[in-house]
Amino acid sequence: MRKLVIVMATLVVACTPTRGRDEPLPPLDPTRLSHERHAQIPCGGCHRSTVTSAGAVSERPGGDHKPCDDGACHKQEFLSPPGLFCRVCHDPITITPLAAPLRPYPSDDLWQSLPPVFSHRRHMNATRMERQVGFHVACVDCHTRDGARVTPDHAACARCHAAEVALPNGPRMEDCASCHKPGARPRKRMRLIRDDLHFSHERHQTDRKNQPIRCEACHTSTTQARGYDDHAAPRIESCVGCHDDIDRTPYGMRMRICETCHKARVSSVTTLAPRNHLPASERPLDHTIAFRRDHAEVAGRDAARCATCHTQMSGNSRQACDECHQTMLPSDHRITWRELDHGAEAAADRNRCASCHVVEFCSACHAQRPRSHGLRGTFREEHGRLARINVRACLTCHVADYPGYATDQIVSCAECHEVPQDLRSRR
Repeated sequence: MRKLVIVMATLVVACTPTRGRDEPLPPLDPTRLSHERHAQIPCGGCHRSTVTSAGAVSERPGGDHKPCDDGACHKQEFLSPPGLFCRVCHDPITITPLAAPLRPYPSDDLWQSLPPVFSHRRHMNATRMERQVGFHVACVDCHTRDGARVTPDHAACARCHAAEVALPNGPRMEDCASCHKPGARPRKRMRLIRDDLHFSHERHQTDRKNQPIRCEACHTSTTQARGYDDHAAPRIESCVGCHDDIDRTPYGMRMRICETCHKARVSSVTTLAPRNHLPASERPLDHTIAFRRDHAEVAGRDAARCATCHTQMSGNSRQACDECHQTMLPSDHRITWRELDHGAEAAADRNRCASCHVVEFCSACHAQRPRSHGLRGTFREEHGRLARINVRACLTCHVADYPGYATDQIVSCAECHEVPQDLRSRR
C-alpha cells in the first residue's frame, strides 16, 4: 500500500503544471479529483463539450477508465491492486472492479470543487441586456420554481450561451474557463436553510389573493450581486412584510406562530417572537428597556391590553406572565427580605404573596423553630423580651391549638400566663 501511495503521488505531480518554489500545492484529498492538479489538461480532455453545450450536467469523464488510464497520467494506478486512488470514483472499493459502485456525480456532499464565476448584476441589467440580446433576463429564466432544484444547471446557461445563439463576443458553452476559472480557488459550500427551518419556493409563487410574489421581494440585493459572496440570503424582515399582512397571508401562517417556518416549537422560546420577527409597529412604544421593571402598574390597570399579545404563544395570560414571574424575584425581595421584611409585607397584603407562593411554601419554614428562639433550653426564660417588643409575632404560631416542637404538647401563652380574652382569639 505504501508503494501504491508513492506511485500515485509521483504520477499526480507529473500531470501538474510547474509551480514556483513559493507556491505549494494544496493538500491532496484522495477521495476527490483535484482540478487544481489537472489545470494543464484542457477541459475537453475529460469532459465532452458536446454534452455541456447541449445543457446537460457534465458527465463523469470518459468511460471504462478512459482517458484517466492512459500512459501520460494514471496508467500505473489502474494496473495496481485497488486502493485509495479508486475512491475518487468508487465507494466502497471492491476487489472485483465491476462490483464497485460509482459515487454520485456530481458529488452530493454540497461542496463545489470548481464553483462558477457569475454576476447577477451583469445578467440582470435590463438596459444592457435589452440592447445586446433584445430582452432582459428574469429570475425564472434561470431558476426553476418547481420546488425541486433551484440552483441553475448547464441547461439554463445553454439557452443563451449555446454556439448557435451566443453573441459573437460572449462566452460559449464549450468555453468552460469563461465560468469555471482554473487555478487554486477555495471550494464553496452551497447555501442551505439550516437547523429546523423549512421553506418551499413552490408555495411562495403567489400570495393569498393569487397575486404573484416577485423574487425581488425577498432577494433584495440580488440585482447588485457581482459574485457568490455578494448574493446575500433573504433578511427575516422580508418575511415579516408578507406574513403579517392578512391581505396576503392567512392568519394561521403569521410570524408569531413558530410552526409557520420551524418544524418544532423550541421550549426556550419566550412569549413573544423575536423582535425581528415582528412588524415595526408590533411592539408598543411604551415597551422600553425599563418597561420590564415597571410593567406591573400597566398590567394591573389594563390586563386585556396585555393579553392581546401575551396569549399568542403561551396559551393564556397566566402562562405568559409565569415565564418570568416563576423564575425572576420581585425587586423588593432583597437579601434581607426573608429575615426582616417579608413578615410585615405578608401581613399587609397576603394576596400578593399568594400570587406566587402556595401554603406549603410558607409552611416549609414556619413549621420549623425560628432562629430567634435561640437555644431550646434558654429561650423559655428569655422570651418575654421579644414578646414585649412584638406580641403579634408570637401569636403567629402560639395560639390555643399550636403543638410544641417535636411533641404533642400545646405551647401557648395560657400555659403559663394569664392571657386577656382579646388576645386568646387573635392570630
